[in-house]
Amino acid sequence: SPAAQRVQMSRRGLDMLRWLHGFTILVVSLALERDDYKGGWNDNHDSWLTTQRCNIRKIHQKSVMSADEFRKYFEDEPVIIVGAPAVLNVKTRNLCQKSELLKMYGDLNVTLSSANTFSHARRIVKFSDYVDQYLNQHTLDQVANETWYLFGDNNHSEWKEIFQSYIEQDFFYDHERLNGRESSLSFGIGGSGSGVPFHVHGPGFSEVLWGRKRWFLMPKGVQPDFDPDETTLVWLRTRYNSMLQAEGGHDLLECTIEPGELLYFPDNWFHATLNIGQSVFMSTFV
Repeated sequence: SPAAQRVQMSRRGLDMLRWLHGFTILVVSLALERDDYKGGWNDNHDSWLTTQRCNIRKIHQKSVMSADEFRKYFEDEPVIIVGAPAVLNVKTRNLCQKSELLKMYGDLNVTLSSANTFSHARRIVKFSDYVDQYLNQHTLDQVANETWYLFGDNNHSEWKEIFQSYIEQDFFYDHERLNGRESSLSFGIGGSGSGVPFHVHGPGFSEVLWGRKRWFLMPKGVQPDFDPDETTLVWLRTRYNSMLQAEGGHDLLECTIEPGELLYFPDNWFHATLNIGQSVFMSTFV
């Protein structure tokens, strides 16, 4: 009958739309995962910022079944979760291409923090100015309390496309339930050589969307050798090697995470970060 034919055509139309949607996601995913594509961000960096050293355990997301298991096996040690983040947050990565962010948010004001341990100072600039003027390679003559960095202090309502698109891992919510507190998202962008010197706070997860981020962590109760107003870049150049060679240097854990990897940092572990190339990232504090 004509009615049955219309229903059949409608179903075919829906099937075609679903297929096109899936195909579009696949094409975008493949484009974003190309090794030579950096989302429009500059990957130039000094060679001495990089390392092959990685003594933080990596686990596949499949092995993290619930917050109870995560808490039992990993709560008290840093781990890097690989696999699932690259698939879950393709949409967020797409939105965080340089051209997309400038198109959506270029005229909005953002709040920058001083890149020292305590991050007390604030500066408000237009986002496009931050991208144009603050993302150059950081140098050794910069001091942390006079270095400006976009991380946190985000206006979630103005940047809702980014925060609403970001998919947290399933065990984030369980972890939140077990800890009895809500998680919070913080978005950031940093130039090569930028980062935050050693500091300490509650636990959380950090995912790189574009670029690379090198992490340094010290076990709970172990005080690293650092100056709170000295940038991570200066610390790496002047204190890192001697710290490794000193008694207790084996306590220093480090690794460089890339897109598709998610690092968990435990409660009250001192940690410092260093961006290698221009980096875009999201942290979840739980």
